Amino acid sequence: MNWMQTVRMAFKSILNNKVRSILTMLGIIIGVASVIAIVASIQGTSKLQRLQYEAMGVNRIDIYGYGAKNRDWQEFEDYMTNDLSDKIAAWSPQSQYYDWQNSGIQYRAKRLNNNDSNSGYTYMYFGNEHYGEVTSHAISAGRDISAADCRTRARVCVIGETLRKYFFGAMSPIGQKLQIGGKGFEVIGVYAGKYDGKLNTDDQMIVMPYTLQSTMMSVYGMADRQYIVKAAEKDVIAELTDELLPGFMQGRCEAGNGYFSASSDSQWQEQSESSNNMLALLGGGVAGISLLVGGIGIMNIMLVSVTERTREIGIRMAIGARKRDIIGQFLVEASVVSCCGGVIGIVLGCFLSAVLGNLLLAKTQNSYMPTVEQFTVLPSAGLVIGAFLFSALLGIIFGLYPANKASNLQPVDALRTQ
Repeated sequence: MNWMQTVRMAFKSILNNKVRSILTMLGIIIGVASVIAIVASIQGTSKLQRLQYEAMGVNRIDIYGYGAKNRDWQEFEDYMTNDLSDKIAAWSPQSQYYDWQNSGIQYRAKRLNNNDSNSGYTYMYFGNEHYGEVTSHAISAGRDISAADCRTRARVCVIGETLRKYFFGAMSPIGQKLQIGGKGFEVIGVYAGKYDGKLNTDDQMIVMPYTLQSTMMSVYGMADRQYIVKAAEKDVIAELTDELLPGFMQGRCEAGNGYFSASSDSQWQEQSESSNNMLALLGGGVAGISLLVGGIGIMNIMLVSVTERTREIGIRMAIGARKRDIIGQFLVEASVVSCCGGVIGIVLGCFLSAVLGNLLLAKTQNSYMPTVEQFTVLPSAGLVIGAFLFSALLGIIFGLYPANKASNLQPVDALRTQ
């Protein structure tokens, strides 16, 4: 008997007992769907977190320190620009402007104060020409701060999407004048929103040339310094944060009874992904128990089938069917049942993954993390193929004993069975 004929006979046997076949498949369907939905959801969580962290800056390193002299910080900037040029793609100061007088931001008669709980908090930063690059802020209108702006201490600024909507609405803000701390600034650009332009998010931001910090805040020789560094590639982040950057500045800061730190969200993200992978294995293992239950169900129904078809087996053996033909027939039937259940389980698992992905997206979108658009949780190709192959393997394993039992029947004894 050829394999095609065996497969046709297997499908015919399944169709002749539809309800029993569906109930047999149910364990496989539930098991495969559960494994795919649980593992895909955990993998989707890792992907969503990675996209949110990348939106805040790809390969980003945050530096904070105090206690060192101004000359030390200047040497540190030269060190990052020249000596680490192969490991650092760009860097920018990120010092925050504190509006001591609370004069706020004003455009014509419209004002935005930080002491107004309804309007939220405005994040005002000093940065250089690389600020948009290191923080992954894309320009949606106008241009970013330039090196010339920093060199000439130009009173220009780039605003976030929230400020654009609040002050200007449908009007173009480029070239308009804002009053910041009582001083006039020209709006030269707008950063695209990461938080849908909501109040009290990082979209409610304004960036000015860092060379204006001392005059804007009326202080000289700031005690602390903050930088954002974009590593050239992910592989050098650990070396920069653990060795190179602290090796140059930590001693200088501590000599002035200060402190220095260099950290990256990428390192936390790697730890989180490792934990999520362990959860995925654990969740998949727990859900896989139902697959074993489904396999036992297949064995049970195949044993019943052998008992019901004893006379048929005897006839086939009497007319020349070999032992391997009988084994092949029942193994194929068990595999077909298992594979059909696996396919249905995969479809159901993909649907559940998409539903859980939407729930996950709605739950994790908040004011603390950037908005991620068009995110759908779907199982990976490896997970789908693995689930299908495992379901087929279950059919073979749990169908082996019934098939072997059928092949060991004696033709004479089988033909006597009514």
